[in-house]
Amino acid sequence: MIGSNRQLSFAAGSTSLDPYGYRVIDSSSGQRMVQLVRVFPELSRFLNPGSLIISAYPAALGLQGMAPVVDTYLHPPTFIRAAHLAAIELRPVVMVAQPLAGADLLMRLLASGNPLPKQILWASGGYYLPRSLEEFIAWKLAEQRCSIKFLHSYGVAEVGHTIFAATQRFASGLPKYRQIAREVTVELDGSDNYLVLQRGGKRLNTGDMAHLIGNSWAIESGRTSEKSVSEIESWSPHQWERRTGYFQTVDQHRIFQLRDRVEATNDDIQDNELPYHLYWHRFGGSFSTKPRWDRCSNGKQSENNQACHFLKGTVPSPG
Repeated sequence: MIGSNRQLSFAAGSTSLDPYGYRVIDSSSGQRMVQLVRVFPELSRFLNPGSLIISAYPAALGLQGMAPVVDTYLHPPTFIRAAHLAAIELRPVVMVAQPLAGADLLMRLLASGNPLPKQILWASGGYYLPRSLEEFIAWKLAEQRCSIKFLHSYGVAEVGHTIFAATQRFASGLPKYRQIAREVTVELDGSDNYLVLQRGGKRLNTGDMAHLIGNSWAIESGRTSEKSVSEIESWSPHQWERRTGYFQTVDQHRIFQLRDRVEATNDDIQDNELPYHLYWHRFGGSFSTKPRWDRCSNGKQSENNQACHFLKGTVPSPG
C-alpha cells in the first residue's frame, strides 16, 4: 500500500508504462544534497541556504530543505526570471536540468541580455552530457564573466535520483562517478557488468554497463551508441551555437535540429539541418524527452551501429 504522506514521481523520460515504476520522494531524497557535500566538500559553496536552486527537470527530485527552490517546469521565461533574481540578490545558482534542455535554457538566458549570476552549478542527469557541450557552455558563460561547475548525476526513476555523481571525467570522457546514496545496494551482473541497483524491496537491472575503478565508477548507457556519441563530441562551438543536439538517423543520414532563433536557409535543409519547430513537427518530442542517439536495447547492437558500448572489452583509463 502507498502511504498517504509520500510523494510519488514518474520520470518524464522513462519508457516504462508500469504503474508501479515511480520514485518515492521521501526523507532520504530530501537529504541528497547533504550526502553530496559529504562526498564533494567543494560543493558546499553552492549547496547552502544562500543559493537559489532552479529546477528545470522533468521529474520531482525532492530538492527542498537546503535553499530556496524555483520550479520552472522547463518554461524558458520562468528560468530567465529566476536566474535574473539570483543575479540581483547575488546568489549562486544550482541549476538542475537534463543536458540538452539545460543548454537551451542557458543559451536563451544569454540571448535575453539580463545580468547573469556570477556562479552556476549545473546538476545534469537523465543521459550523458557531452564533453563538447560542457566546454561550449563554459566558454559562452565565461565570456559574460559567469563561472560554471558541472555535477554529473546518475539515478533511476524506480530507485532514486543522484545515486551516483561526478565532478570530473575519466580520460575516455565518461563521468568519474562516486556513489552518493549509501542506502542503495550496487551490484554488477553478468559478463557485461550490467549495473543492478537495489533499494528496499526494489531490485532493478538498469541495462547500463559499469566498472569500478578505484573508488570511482564508469557507467555507460546501454541505449546510446559509441558512433552517435563520437559524432556529437566532434561538434565545434559553431555547431553547438546552431544546433540543439537532437538528431535523427534516417536511411543512414543524420537530420539535425536547429535552435529556435536560427533561421534556416535552403542550404541548411540540404545539409540535413531542420528548423526548430519543423523538426518537432516531423519527429515529435520536446526538451523533456531524451535524445535518440541511436539507442540499442539490453546491450545488443542495432542494425546501424558498429558498437553500442565504450566499456565492452575496454576499461577507461583514469584521468
